[in-house]
Amino acid sequence: MNSRQRIASVTFVLSTVLVLQLVGCSSENRKPTAAVRGKVTYNGEPLQIGSLLFVPVAGGPSSEGNIDRNGNYRMGTYTTVDGAVLGKHQVMITAFTSAGGSGLPEDSVKGDAAPVSIIPEKYGDLAKSGLEVDVKSGSNEIDFVLTSKMGEVKVNK
Repeated sequence: MNSRQRIASVTFVLSTVLVLQLVGCSSENRKPTAAVRGKVTYNGEPLQIGSLLFVPVAGGPSSEGNIDRNGNYRMGTYTTVDGAVLGKHQVMITAFTSAGGSGLPEDSVKGDAAPVSIIPEKYGDLAKSGLEVDVKSGSNEIDFVLTSKMGEVKVNK
């Protein structure tokens, strides 16, 4: 699968998850969520573009968040900032830019340019990322420290 197909596939999955959450979840049957925020770094520097997806291991609605210029993110399940459902989650992180781009938001993929992942593509695969988190009630500050070889999750109290 080439990188264009990968981007299209990830975009389709994220869009489908969001639509299913918005259509299938009234406020009466929502699972409880907790605030989740943190920072994503790659090789010691803040990742300046990208997105995260938390998928509950026990099932339920997934949550997503966008990474800002400083590497910060906030997760949302039913809204953009309501956090993630409680429990264990598998995590995937993606960050794409234009070929030759710096990874800054202004270099995000435009037009027919082939997207280029600025982090190892394993982080964008739930089965291969190795990233798991446990969302607890209250406020959760979870940092992701990524390198070209491995990823580490740091929970800040």
